[in-house]
Amino acid sequence: MKEKEINMELVPGGWVSTPRPAQKTGTWRTLRPVVDVEKCIGCGICESFCPETTIKVVDGKAEVDYEYCKGCGVCANECTSQAIAMELEVEEESEGGGY
Repeated sequence: MKEKEINMELVPGGWVSTPRPAQKTGTWRTLRPVVDVEKCIGCGICESFCPETTIKVVDGKAEVDYEYCKGCGVCANECTSQAIAMELEVEEESEGGGY
């Protein structure tokens, strides 16, 4: 029987799987986390709790990969400095004035 290779990295407190194209969010997300960089202290709690591993602390501030973020709100609930707010997803207007 051939073994299946799983791509994971070990991190303190758990494991992180590498996002794959099948896990991209698409257009169904209704809320998105928005980071207030003035409030963010770069503690990494949001990164630790994100079930989709879409938040990374870069240069001391949280950054969200919206291509994979599902908008669940766990990061906003866990943020101790209240630097993450969940905001409505807004479709960008396309060229020609329509959506």
